[in-house]
Amino acid sequence: MQKVSKYKTAAVYARAWLDAAKDKKIEEKAFEEAKLLKDACHDAPETWKLLAAPAENESARREIIAAVAKQFKLSAVSTETLLLAAENGRLKYIRLMAEEFIRLYYEDKGIVQVLVETAVPLSESQDRKLKNALEKKLNAPVLTEYAVKPEVLGGLRVRFNSYLIDDTLESKLAKMAQMIKEG
Repeated sequence: MQKVSKYKTAAVYARAWLDAAKDKKIEEKAFEEAKLLKDACHDAPETWKLLAAPAENESARREIIAAVAKQFKLSAVSTETLLLAAENGRLKYIRLMAEEFIRLYYEDKGIVQVLVETAVPLSESQDRKLKNALEKKLNAPVLTEYAVKPEVLGGLRVRFNSYLIDDTLESKLAKMAQMIKEG
């Protein structure tokens, strides 16, 4: 039997979740719910691990998921996704499913997610200029996420899709060090 990666498993569930939400015409609500679940997994990972543990009493797990759905005011589509994942022993991947749902949603809307790494936070003006330049270059709306990493030293590193633009002082120094080593 071939082992399927947790990322592929999460992708299958996320696609089914998004497709079901589209069928019910609630994809924006499901998108907000996916973000909520992703944040909940991040904020209380021990709770989700406990929920994902093998259950001796399946009806108890269903009641817990129903309580979670009620607390977060989840749609029937998102609740059914959680229940299905639980039935199949895949609830431990809910964070990955939510992340993949979000990625697929943005992809369907033509929005490009961009991660920008800098040594210091950008000013509003710099952020606006960078975002405008990226939207013009990519010919698509851009959603930027920033990570401040002091090791960058200066410049910035931009990641989107499978691309990397590295214009950091860190990478330039590493290239110079390599050139010196090679003589």
